[in-house]
Amino acid sequence: MTMLKRFAAVLAFGLIGLNAWANSNPTEVVSQATNGLIEELKQTPEADRSEEMVKQLVMTYIVPAIDQEKIAMGAMGKYWRLASPQQRTEFIERFRELQIHTYSGAFRAFSGEKLNFESARINDKGDRALVQGQLTQTNGNVIPIDFKLYLSDDGQWRVYDAVVSGLSMVKTYRDQMSNRLQGTNPGNASKRMDALLEELKQEAEQKDDSQNAA
Repeated sequence: MTMLKRFAAVLAFGLIGLNAWANSNPTEVVSQATNGLIEELKQTPEADRSEEMVKQLVMTYIVPAIDQEKIAMGAMGKYWRLASPQQRTEFIERFRELQIHTYSGAFRAFSGEKLNFESARINDKGDRALVQGQLTQTNGNVIPIDFKLYLSDDGQWRVYDAVVSGLSMVKTYRDQMSNRLQGTNPGNASKRMDALLEELKQEAEQKDDSQNAA
């Protein structure tokens, strides 16, 4: 995956679960969230973006707004029901750490790309919307990004999936977790879940050590 596509994918997935702005227009919900983060990135040249600075930016704009449980459930897929309440809670935390590292690495590479969105296409029931967009690089290369939103019970539009160049971000994470949990069943679920959680913890620690040493 090229650096531009990696940035697009992370930007897209970073919006999944974002609390919608107090706005009834799905296009504006997506546009305001993405452009708010991009405007912050523009204030610091790429060469001056430290790991800690970008991480704090991600934690400020992305993490507090994400529906962590919903995304964790989507990533775990069918295996979510096999996890204990304690394992689910820990997986949400481990998955949060994974997202922070992924977002931070990609956002450091932002170099002036532009996002443009079309008017939302809303279904007949008025509870689902599709916002199609394009990420345009400074050299003219274009990557399509489609955002899927739903109307929550509190009347807010929220993003629940994003498709970058035809690839669903939710499905991408679910496939990764499914591969790691292949063969898990009710008889061995507790042991397999604990092993996955320990692997995710070690991976996060290794990334922290690598970043601190850089």
